[in-house]
Amino acid sequence: MLKKLVFILGLTAVATTSFAATAQIKNSVDTKLSVTGALGEKIADSDVNIQPFDFDKLMSEAERYYKAAKEWKKIKCSPKTGFLCNKWECNKRPSSAYLILDKKEEKITRCEDEICESYDADFEQTGVFINIQAKGPIGSLIRVLGDSRYKEITTVGLDAYIANGSCEVVSEKE
Repeated sequence: MLKKLVFILGLTAVATTSFAATAQIKNSVDTKLSVTGALGEKIADSDVNIQPFDFDKLMSEAERYYKAAKEWKKIKCSPKTGFLCNKWECNKRPSSAYLILDKKEEKITRCEDEICESYDADFEQTGVFINIQAKGPIGSLIRVLGDSRYKEITTVGLDAYIANGSCEVVSEKE
């Protein structure tokens, strides 16, 4: 019994010493962050300006976009930039086409040079976005942020036309 007690006390002493050494190592580790700039230069802690995160501003902006996405019935979207992408590259392509997205009628109308074509589409709201997918063979996906910005990806064969632009609410009379 005495041998067991001595063994347990010895084991406890070794474990305590080991834990103390580990704690000492943890306390001696330098906890300062090492920040480097874009060119790899070291930046002093005093030069790093960490801004507080404004969670309330983010939530109010998300709420505004969510309400705008829910409320619009018809918007007109015009591209600011457009690209035609094939297997090897994406080239910038100017476009005079615009889209009329009609949530109520579930239609996409694409107009270019006063010639307009309409397609049936599925409209679905996901948070602050409205996702629109054309039905049938047209191969078009459109995502609208609230009622203000959009991205369109339309396939032509295996090539893709990608447009980015802005939208504005139009009255239902137009």
